[in-house]
Amino acid sequence: MANCKTWVAIWVAFLVAAALGVAPALAQEEKKQLLPGNFSANVGLFSDYTFRGISQTRERPAIQGGLDWSMATGFKDIGVYLGAWGSNVKFSDGGEATAELDWYGGLTSKVGPVDVKVGAIYYHYPGANENLNYNYVEGMIGFGYAINDAISVGLTYNGTPDNFGDSGHAHYFNGSVSYKVPVKAVNLTLFGNVGRYMIDDSTRFGAPSYWDWKVGASLAVTPNIAVQAFYTDTDINETTCPENCDPRGQIAVTASF
Repeated sequence: MANCKTWVAIWVAFLVAAALGVAPALAQEEKKQLLPGNFSANVGLFSDYTFRGISQTRERPAIQGGLDWSMATGFKDIGVYLGAWGSNVKFSDGGEATAELDWYGGLTSKVGPVDVKVGAIYYHYPGANENLNYNYVEGMIGFGYAINDAISVGLTYNGTPDNFGDSGHAHYFNGSVSYKVPVKAVNLTLFGNVGRYMIDDSTRFGAPSYWDWKVGASLAVTPNIAVQAFYTDTDINETTCPENCDPRGQIAVTASF
């Protein structure tokens, strides 16, 4: 089984290769692409990997990255997308899982001024014992609306009949807002979101249904590099989750290609 450092090395190599392949295509658009559609890649270094308010690395740093492909179908405003994303993880399970790999795809469209996305996500934890039942699939639907050039809002729903750790049905609702500060000299965006995670079997999951929230800011240093700082928290009490659900500030540096 590959350990955490091995998976990180694999993803770094993968993203570097993707960047080398994507960047020339973007810089030389007049050349014919081997495959139709648009490719993009991203990589980031985070002080913690927080998923829906709960740390997935026991509040330790994470390196993350992904590769995405999208294409217009030519039928009205419908597009199709596929992607893969990965991160190192560290659970309190004796070191069973060291990485998370997400595979996703779906359709995008517009209904008037509203952007719509419908798809599915497969969460895979290589190295974890199958008896832990970590792997699971979620369906999702998301809506986005730009109120003006500065303010955008969003609403997403994710649901699964067989959640992480065999914890039964689960539903996650999330509302978000972003505000691009109208100062030309500073490319700064403020953001926030509130989510509600409803879990069928809280004993297996390790926490009851809960609220989570996040507020922060993202500063674009260059068109491709951004620095983020944010604060995240949940309403899970300290007795139930003493280590990974507490309030904390985080920082990240991300790059896109």
